[in-house]
Amino acid sequence: MINMRLSPRRVIALVTVLWLWLLCLSIFVFIGARVMNDMAHQEQQLDAGLKHLEAQLIGLAETSQVLQQRPMGVTDAELQTTRQAMEDRIALVEQALDGFAFTEDVQALRSEFEQVMARHKRARAPVPAQPRSTRPTVTKPVPQSLPFRVVGAELRAGQRSVSVAPAADYLTTEQIQVLLPGDAVGPWRLQAVESDTAVFQSHGQTRRLAIP
Repeated sequence: MINMRLSPRRVIALVTVLWLWLLCLSIFVFIGARVMNDMAHQEQQLDAGLKHLEAQLIGLAETSQVLQQRPMGVTDAELQTTRQAMEDRIALVEQALDGFAFTEDVQALRSEFEQVMARHKRARAPVPAQPRSTRPTVTKPVPQSLPFRVVGAELRAGQRSVSVAPAADYLTTEQIQVLLPGDAVGPWRLQAVESDTAVFQSHGQTRRLAIP
């Protein structure tokens, strides 16, 4: 029979190899778990960064729309400030999106922004002076002052009415006359009572008097 007994030296060597194998296996498992955790953390950071950049892109698009809707009569200082702010934001987004598919969207926004700024500049360009007409200037007749004035307004018979008094005399209670639309003072007939204006007409002329 073959002697299966191992010498103490061989037993020690075998145990040592086994422990080394287990140690290496543990190290590989630890490194693999660490790599997986790092990859998961990087993926979370990437997702958060993409969401932030997506929000920046949305903000740039909204700012571009606001610029398109703004009136053309803005000052040069406002245009310069807006342009600088947009350029800074676009530069930051382009730097952060280097290598990502969103870069084309940023370039499209930049092109759209440049078009908006150019449109505002064209709108602010000075209009060439028109040549002066050689026709004689026609002096418009000065409208004749009305012989009465409006001193107030009130609601009467479900309609707005106005109170009038002579324009030159000292105001007294007896001189006040209440008019409804259709009533007349001399040749002047009350046509309408607007929010803060009384409209009178006489022989094709229309006059508007402010209601105090």
